[in-house]
Amino acid sequence: MRIEVDGRPATAAQVASTDGHFTAMQVRGGGVQGLAHHLGRLDAAHREIFGVPLDGDRVRRLVRHALAGQTDASVRVVLRDADHVAVQVAEPRQPPTRPQRLRSVPYLRPFAHLKHLGGFAQAQWARVAAREGYDDALLTGPGGIVAESSIANIGFVEPDGQVIWPAAPHLRGTGLALVAETTPSRAASVRLDDLGGFVGTFLVNSLGIVAVASVDDTVLPAATAHVEAVRRRVAALPRDVP
Repeated sequence: MRIEVDGRPATAAQVASTDGHFTAMQVRGGGVQGLAHHLGRLDAAHREIFGVPLDGDRVRRLVRHALAGQTDASVRVVLRDADHVAVQVAEPRQPPTRPQRLRSVPYLRPFAHLKHLGGFAQAQWARVAAREGYDDALLTGPGGIVAESSIANIGFVEPDGQVIWPAAPHLRGTGLALVAETTPSRAASVRLDDLGGFVGTFLVNSLGIVAVASVDDTVLPAATAHVEAVRRRVAALPRDVP
């Protein structure tokens, strides 16, 4: 992994803080799907947290510099204060290859609309779920209201192909935004007891889209065809060069 801050190799002090916000993107063939969504979300979060805008062109320049010609990579842009931009470059990652098994947990992220640093609680719930044989944790609120997984948005496909996003507090991820661009979508309250009424359930983040096979002991309807249709539409979207 390479880490630069403002285009120079990072020092330990510059990457030690867990305060701030970030975005994670996958670079393929030198381009990023939904780059405008990443930059827009960074700017909105920067204004909310630090009270100043974030120059998207500057972010793009720093990402290009950190990539150093690498065309396939995992990239994180991290803002720990108002002035300095950290860029982490690592090997590209792929989404899971098999439908995921989720374990519901009673937790909602604070300031869920922000992709903020320091997410110990959601990471710990994910570890608990993994120890119990699940792939990830499904974050829920009072009464079993569904919000998101520990690292992804969750979408529910209705018989007419429309996607339902939970109305509970959650991050509007860039993957969610790409699905919403290509598939009719709306927000609605979804509870654990409702899950069997959909024809497909999937997780989506910057890695891609993967079907959900079950939540707790509830086996969900086979979703391969419905989720694959959503995935194909997103896959057809262009990639923008940082």
